[in-house]
Amino acid sequence: MLTVTFNFTINQLNVFRLKLLCLMILFFFYICADGVKRLQVNIPHSGTLFASLGSSVTIPCSVSMSSESPSTYSASIEPRIKWSVVSEEVETQILVVRGQRVKVNELYRERVALLNYTSSPDDLSLWLKDLRSSDSGHYRCEAQQGLEDASDLVQLKVKGVVFHYRNALGRYAFTFHQARDACEAIGAQIATVDQLLAAYRDGYEQCDAGWLEDQSVRYPIQVPREGCYGDMDGKPGVRNYGTMSADDEYDVYCYVEQVFHDSNPQKFSFEEAQLYCRSTGAELATTAQLYWAWSEGLDRCSPGWLSDGSVRFPIITPRERCGGAPAGVKTLYRFSNQTGFPEPSSLHDVYCFNGE
Repeated sequence: MLTVTFNFTINQLNVFRLKLLCLMILFFFYICADGVKRLQVNIPHSGTLFASLGSSVTIPCSVSMSSESPSTYSASIEPRIKWSVVSEEVETQILVVRGQRVKVNELYRERVALLNYTSSPDDLSLWLKDLRSSDSGHYRCEAQQGLEDASDLVQLKVKGVVFHYRNALGRYAFTFHQARDACEAIGAQIATVDQLLAAYRDGYEQCDAGWLEDQSVRYPIQVPREGCYGDMDGKPGVRNYGTMSADDEYDVYCYVEQVFHDSNPQKFSFEEAQLYCRSTGAELATTAQLYWAWSEGLDRCSPGWLSDGSVRFPIITPRERCGGAPAGVKTLYRFSNQTGFPEPSSLHDVYCFNGE
């Protein structure tokens, strides 16, 4: 049996410990030095980015290396570029790029691009078109090269809401010019085709033909059914009557980006509702303002007067006693065929607008 004996003097043991300590210091210095973040990603925008429903937006982002030279290992590896969005605490990958290979999430196919990346690899700016309300969220631009990674974040808020509007006299009672004026009278504007398509892609449905800004007449259908088949052979989509004579009569689709402020519901006739809002330094809210408030999260199971003499209420969470499904701005009609506004003497709550 072989026995190995180590014989150290006190001085030799101290020298050994010193050498070991030096090796450990050099090792940790190497690790820390190699771990210095040389990769930098920057979104040159402070605050929140705002864009309108149906439009497009470019979210700027750039990647750079610090003055310190990158390691040979990192420099030899193609960077991995990733864009993602965080909405309601859920992160969704939008696209990933490595070199010239691009992988786009099916949800964003044909809607996103890195416009300048091919000619300028340090420009990671993301272009996103056909914006929907569901595109609102926090967008993360991320780059990874070797063991290094860096990212930056910015919030995008998609503004605006599309809604159906009907003449108080009954269904299909607006000429094109009357429809445009009706939207303006309630604090909105007539919707564009892109805005209606964006609303449809977020789940909007309305089985009522209405004017749009290009003088076409359309309506969005998610669940085809009798009376709502239109021109799409039983498939979901936006039905299109094409360009119609300006003297034909239909409903209208309006669009609004305004901000709705305060309301204090009580029971009033229409005239009393007007007086009440004025007494608080406000005005009766328009239908457009109520739709905008609903798109921003207002949920009130209280039908209230609006400036056009209609009575409506916004519902975010559908429930049976508040008009049932689906969510949306509910309307009280005078007649069972969903026409006519309530009698001005009838008593309802009120929605006021403080236009600061």
